[in-house]
Amino acid sequence: MHNLSARKRVGLALGGGAARGLAHIGVLSVLEEANIPIDYIAGTSMGAIIGGFYAAGYSADELDTIMQAMDWTAALSDNPDRRNRTMRKKELEFESFIPHRVGYNQGSIQLPLGVVEGQHLDQIFQRILLPVKGIDDFDDLSIPFRAVATDLVTGDEVILSNGSLADALRASMSVPGIFAPVTSNGRMLVDGGMANNLPVSVVRDMGADIVIAVDISSPMLKEEELKSVLSVTAQLTNFLTRNNTERQINSLAATDFLLVPELAGGGSADFAAASEFADLGYSSVMSHKEVLVALSLPVERLPQRTVIDAQHSDDYVVHFVEINNQSVLNDELIRSRLDITLGQPLDFDALNSSVDKIYSLDVFKSVTYNMVKNPAGETGVEVLALPRRWGPNYLQAGLEFSDDFSGSSDFKLSAAYTRNALNSLGGELRVVGSIGREDELSFDFYQPIDTQANWFVQPKFFMRRQPFNVWQDEVQIASLSVAGAGTSLGLGRNLSTTNQFRVDYEFFRGSADVISGALPEGADKKVRVGELTLEYRHDSLNNPWFPEQGMFHRLGFNYADEVLGASADYQQAYGSGNFAFSRGKNSILLNYELGYSFDDFVPVVRWFQLGGFGRLSGLIPDQLAGQQLGLLSLAYHRKLNDLDFVQAYAGITLETGNTWNSSDNISFGSLRTSTSLFVGARTPLGPLYLAWGYSNNGDSTLYFYLGNPFNLNRF
Repeated sequence: MHNLSARKRVGLALGGGAARGLAHIGVLSVLEEANIPIDYIAGTSMGAIIGGFYAAGYSADELDTIMQAMDWTAALSDNPDRRNRTMRKKELEFESFIPHRVGYNQGSIQLPLGVVEGQHLDQIFQRILLPVKGIDDFDDLSIPFRAVATDLVTGDEVILSNGSLADALRASMSVPGIFAPVTSNGRMLVDGGMANNLPVSVVRDMGADIVIAVDISSPMLKEEELKSVLSVTAQLTNFLTRNNTERQINSLAATDFLLVPELAGGGSADFAAASEFADLGYSSVMSHKEVLVALSLPVERLPQRTVIDAQHSDDYVVHFVEINNQSVLNDELIRSRLDITLGQPLDFDALNSSVDKIYSLDVFKSVTYNMVKNPAGETGVEVLALPRRWGPNYLQAGLEFSDDFSGSSDFKLSAAYTRNALNSLGGELRVVGSIGREDELSFDFYQPIDTQANWFVQPKFFMRRQPFNVWQDEVQIASLSVAGAGTSLGLGRNLSTTNQFRVDYEFFRGSADVISGALPEGADKKVRVGELTLEYRHDSLNNPWFPEQGMFHRLGFNYADEVLGASADYQQAYGSGNFAFSRGKNSILLNYELGYSFDDFVPVVRWFQLGGFGRLSGLIPDQLAGQQLGLLSLAYHRKLNDLDFVQAYAGITLETGNTWNSSDNISFGSLRTSTSLFVGARTPLGPLYLAWGYSNNGDSTLYFYLGNPFNLNRF
């Protein structure tokens, strides 16, 4: 305890204000330089985060370094790094479904309690606060500390003084609707700004004789600034916090200090401006430094603080792992995804990657970890996996639309029902129905068959009607409607989160109705498919639509035989993929697509097709068809903004390729070339593209796509 008998006790009240709260770092720098003692700290929202880290023992300079290095986009999102997601989830991403879904349980629609559960924030807080992992009483921190939250049920102020410091900080900054509430002692806690945004009363109750209050709340918007729903929502939030902030300011005594950093209108969501806010906080308070000097003490009389030993925090040795799993999944399924070596120092990067892999099982509300000790005094890691309250039944809508502005347009509306966590191994049932360009009803059951979910079986039944255009010498000779029913059975092995081998058998019976034109000579209207397919997939792309790094490869071999139920014997090899590289906001993609038939006759519905955006862009979709295919393209795109909600891009492609009816016709001289210019975006409805393509024979085409434009037309 500090010796406070000879002087007045100083308390620091740090207000909430989201990103604007980073100005608290600059304020702390001034207080350190002026040798002003801080005996107590209370904080709300971002004030709680900065105040909690400072109370734990970090200096203002260290906090500045931490906050500037923070990837705020990743921190404020639950989405795991795509490379850590399961191959099953990556495969489903390529379907044209809106990325968001709702729960459907007990006959009613259910939604999450917040857009963000705080999955990554918890990992970040756990890492930063590792040096004080054993402290449950916040009075035992380097500086006694309190975090302010609000009870979501009653609206009452909740003062957090013990327990998990990381959980207290998460609760204090959980803005309702944005972040899910934090449950503590049976209460649902959200952002403390709703009850007390500037905790002067809290720090005074801790024992402060003199209060330094730092108000960084957003000013009320003027009439001309209220131009959208977002600005109106921000104004409503200002109402909620401003009133209680004014009450706290009015409670200040003549001997107290109120600091209001001039933040030049900086927005509460502008986390990218971390260093600017800290600098503005510093320069603004420095101008009032002479007023604060009255509290200054000689260095030798300053309270002694425990200083964070950052290097020692990396020497946390793991002797055991505990799994606290509250879902139906097998504990071993979770344990198998943990990259932890017992008896060795904990690798936090590997642990966070492991947690992402567990979270990617798509069952959990949150996957967190704690540093714990067993009765023998050994140090270990406890993994807490909480099931999602709005699962395990989900509904998802799909929308796909395309138009080449030449009289050809397509649309598809889809709906999907998913039931995951069917059993301890993570079985999943998915039912998909669609109408429009394709009419389909499918039942897909994905079932891991070992406790590590490496091996799996995947039976599927489907009914489908799909258009199929037959081209010959760049002339459309027939328009078909292929319809029927089939089933397939897959057996596969997930080698990692980026690699998979599988073998599938597909059996299909249907017919090809001629809508216009005529089938090629010898073609059969009856469609009989009986195939074995051996396929390898690699997917390490960071994003499937506008990748900046990673690779994708899909390599396969089809074996069809009359014994298997096929109309003819044939074999085909195929492959497609890309390599992505980036520097800053600029990315380059090298794409390829290959198809080779080993037989002279392959059913029309198994011909390879080419044409459309990115696949000889000057041609209309699937304008070329043949038993052989080759395509190579180079694409460049540049990210135009940094908004996570809608990310925009612009780019160009250069493409060369063709299809051939016979392998004897394949030659460099027969290659076609195309180029395209495009703008696109990742939107809440899925990927969006607007493109113009031009071919070497003078053809040009405009494209508009909402959904996946790169689906290969394979029945």
